[in-house]
Amino acid sequence: MSFLLSRYRIGGAVVTFDLLCTFCSGESLKQLVEHFLVWIQPILVNYPLAAPLVFIGVHTLMAVFFLPCSPMTLMAGVLWGGGYGLVVSICAAMASSATTFFLSRSFLHGKIEKVLVQRYPKVAGMLVQAVVHDWKLIAVSQLNPLIPASTMGYVFGLSRITFTRYLMFSGIFMLPLQALFVMTGHSVTSIFTADGHWEIALALILLVLTAPLVTKRIYRKLCQLFGVKNGA
Repeated sequence: MSFLLSRYRIGGAVVTFDLLCTFCSGESLKQLVEHFLVWIQPILVNYPLAAPLVFIGVHTLMAVFFLPCSPMTLMAGVLWGGGYGLVVSICAAMASSATTFFLSRSFLHGKIEKVLVQRYPKVAGMLVQAVVHDWKLIAVSQLNPLIPASTMGYVFGLSRITFTRYLMFSGIFMLPLQALFVMTGHSVTSIFTADGHWEIALALILLVLTAPLVTKRIYRKLCQLFGVKNGA
């Protein structure tokens, strides 16, 4: 999975850079964000169905092309807030997971298997473990913030795990990170409003930025908890 992790780290670096720019650019950036929020709100109000569908479509395309989707999860919180934003983000993540799983399980099975299994030996190891651990392997992949969970459908589509079980357990175990990222995105807007709770936003952003530093330890603990081989 090194190729997936490397792409995800690049995406995480971009998000980190954007957040740092937010704090370092001063009043001009604050005005830019305020103008963006003023511009986007009428669109969200006037197109209550189309806007989430476009969001889900973009999220799915990013997953299909192995692009990190965590920036989209943050954006869901910015656009729709913590409640509805979480619903939209989960729908987008589920659609992305279902699409990548379907592509891997159907007409692209041979090509995806050739690319993933032959080029990345760890993927072959995951497929072996999927036979034994089933939902536990799904849980580990969803609870690790360094693994691009939406694109993991490509890997699980090569396994014997059924489509229903994959979606069900993905939906369950994606909730913690989805909630964290959506609430972080929502709280970021507080920095640019006079009555916002900026201290909460800073705490959540700090939590998101420091998560990769402790991910390896968390991942090892999860592997031990579920009995999954470390480094799968």
